[in-house]
Amino acid sequence: MRLTRFCGLIASALIALAGSSCTAIPAAPSTPSEKADALLAGLIQANDPGFAVLVAQDGKIIFEKGYGLADREHGVPVTPQTIFRIASITKQFTAAAILKLQEKGKLSVEDKLSKYIPDFPRGDEVTLRLLLNHTSGIHDYSPEPDHLSDVAKPTTTEADVELIKMQKPLYDFDPGTKWKYSNSGYELLGYIVEKVSGQSFGDFLRANFFQPLGMADTGVYRENLGLPHEALGYSLGKNGFEPPFYIEPSHSGGDGALYSTVEDLYRWNEGIFNGRALDAASLKAAFTPVATKASQVNSGNGYGFGWYVGPYHGLRDISHGGERPGFTSMLLRLSDEKFTVVVLANAEGTPNVSANRLAYLLVDIYLADKLAPPAIVNPNVSPNPKAP
Repeated sequence: MRLTRFCGLIASALIALAGSSCTAIPAAPSTPSEKADALLAGLIQANDPGFAVLVAQDGKIIFEKGYGLADREHGVPVTPQTIFRIASITKQFTAAAILKLQEKGKLSVEDKLSKYIPDFPRGDEVTLRLLLNHTSGIHDYSPEPDHLSDVAKPTTTEADVELIKMQKPLYDFDPGTKWKYSNSGYELLGYIVEKVSGQSFGDFLRANFFQPLGMADTGVYRENLGLPHEALGYSLGKNGFEPPFYIEPSHSGGDGALYSTVEDLYRWNEGIFNGRALDAASLKAAFTPVATKASQVNSGNGYGFGWYVGPYHGLRDISHGGERPGFTSMLLRLSDEKFTVVVLANAEGTPNVSANRLAYLLVDIYLADKLAPPAIVNPNVSPNPKAP
């Protein structure tokens, strides 16, 4: 593992320096930021794709840096200003757009899907609420081979809605009875944002969120935008890093269309958690996890509207990650600590440097004194004796 190799190199260097009376031994990392930098730098080798990270607390950035390359062919380094595709972090913007339209009196989360797509099969059984919290039962289109065969071709939101309607089976379970993550549901929500607002998805987000919060480097990704500081995506294969499987960007809508930077996503989190993007009632709805089992009632653990909500070593974690060919992303907030971590990476297939893993490693470093110790599990004892 790269971290082991890195630690070995550091140890060898320290031993060599100890043998010289005229050379001072460098101090071991002592502050959280020094520890974070040493850890993250050790995960990147020469000419690797990389990642940008940002850590903030109490409304102030306390650490931000880029590692690795945004463009391997031209040797362009990643910086905190590098633009990445953020994949499913888009879902919290889509959810926020629906809630903003509800605040404006344009719709209700209790509206039926059939109100906006009259011919959608069983649309009178599905509410916007069920789409928001992934309990609609509508099958997730993204893994289907029949869908992937056409994803290199440009499309429209209306055409993708038709693709969703033609899935067989269209429903994995009866609406409202279970939970299953569905990109299809958020594609439909993005379409509804456009239909109700009379604006494109990107224009609505720009007017209601990006401009008010100063998010100048965030928008809907399309080919040939000419974005400055854009990261290229890579996949790790048998022969090293290579271009990822190509999906034409127009196939992503409310489920994963956005690009952004770590600094803009920090601005977004500050806007959300300080009530500058949505009102208190909307935030309460967004951060209330759905309960599909008796054990989940009042547990505070599960999926709200565009955010996962649950404990991380005793701390309240409100977050969402994303993954698409060439990119991984993670945006988390430990709400009681007012602590934000953003990690955006331009490679997938690399488990040791996935954005999700790196984000929680940073939490472990910065909040080590606040994390509850992990539970001790006896592998010989069933955690639920009544389980079949």
